[in-house]
Amino acid sequence: MNATLALPADYEETAREGGADDPPRLVVYDLDNTIQLRLTQWDKAPRSLAAQAREAHDTWNGHDGDASTQTTPTSFDGYEAVLTDTTYDLDTRPTRVMQLTILTTDSRMYELRVDMPKGTPDERKGTSVFKAARDRMEIGNR
Repeated sequence: MNATLALPADYEETAREGGADDPPRLVVYDLDNTIQLRLTQWDKAPRSLAAQAREAHDTWNGHDGDASTQTTPTSFDGYEAVLTDTTYDLDTRPTRVMQLTILTTDSRMYELRVDMPKGTPDERKGTSVFKAARDRMEIGNR
């Protein structure tokens, strides 16, 4: 993966998948089965940033049909990016997902995502780890 994350020591790697011959690459870290952080890399972007944000909403809306997504165009280290902030499953298991999707000039796409329980103290922890991981994340050149 051409990106580096800095996470608190209590986050444990729980999955690593994909490779050059099996895209996308992804790594998942977990904190006590409550907060999950995921970094995904596509060597070639599968779609535009706007379409990726729409797909994120559609994915979460597929659970209970109650997803609410806020999408904000932004940038990351000079690259075009989009931030999506979604809540879903409000009646059963309220969940919040924050995603930063980045498109590099050579058409790679990265997605930093944190899933956390909504309306709990763990939401504050999840938001904090998302912001810290985003602020410290480094994307390398090929």
